[in-house]
Amino acid sequence: MLIRCVLTVERKSLMRVSAGVMGQGHKMDIELRLLRSLVAIHEAGSISRAADQMACTQGAMSMRLKLLETEIGAPLFLRRPGGLQPTPRGAELYARALGVLSAYDEMMSLTRSRPPRDKLRLGMPDDYASGWLGGLIADLGPSFDRLEIELSCDLSANLLAALERREIDLAMVTTAARPARTLQTVDLPLRWLTAPGWSAAEVTLAAYPDGCVFRRTMTRTLDSVGQPWRVGVQSRGQAGIFAAVRSGRAVTTVAAGTGPADLIEHETLGTLPRLPPVPLHLVLGEDAPLWAKRAAEALSARLCAVVAAQ
Repeated sequence: MLIRCVLTVERKSLMRVSAGVMGQGHKMDIELRLLRSLVAIHEAGSISRAADQMACTQGAMSMRLKLLETEIGAPLFLRRPGGLQPTPRGAELYARALGVLSAYDEMMSLTRSRPPRDKLRLGMPDDYASGWLGGLIADLGPSFDRLEIELSCDLSANLLAALERREIDLAMVTTAARPARTLQTVDLPLRWLTAPGWSAAEVTLAAYPDGCVFRRTMTRTLDSVGQPWRVGVQSRGQAGIFAAVRSGRAVTTVAAGTGPADLIEHETLGTLPRLPPVPLHLVLGEDAPLWAKRAAEALSARLCAVVAAQ
């Protein structure tokens, strides 16, 4: 069976050829075998080595490259003493071919006989995910074998918007106001997070952008005791915040028990006063499927256990 793949070629993008040969938006059918051959040649740097990889003759591999170059209307490789060097068009076609082949292979894998799986579209800030997602998967037990979790990590306000757009089914968020369709709210204890040996007269914060409840809790608590502070690093992602803390020059706040092992959680430390708890809401989307409701039950039980342990 011959399987063909359609690539749309724009006049002003990758394959730009003379007028009259290929018009704007021209579509051409390229066999997947030719795309795989292009990838093999690009990665091997040699037609002979690419032919060995694809179990064909060197002549057949050369013919495939010639067919591609004829279809594209331009050379894809230049012959150099060290081997074949891709032209700019060859390099871009290689990158696009990787995407096409990856999508095709995934499509074929998904359509082969496999047990059906339900998709759970779950949203939570990435610090919650790093602290609790593993426990949630364990709590789901055998049910996880029938699930595919599509995780969205973002700021709480963005996750609530995604719930309204029905892009996710279930979210764990921290907002000052209790959202609609909240299943459960718990008071989440906070801890300061520092590198070992941290101390400073002025507190430098690593924080999420304005609007984050954790950030507002840090700054208001420091203001309440007259402690000078400044935001030294602002990041939308946990990786940037933790990197700043690891430098030993900044501190941040995390939910109790969710900090990485190489950093230290503190209730209080020197100039850092005790933090008040913040609300954590478990919110179910409108018309959420049954498996989202089961996941919500597992998360609810885990949240109660986490708070009780503090």
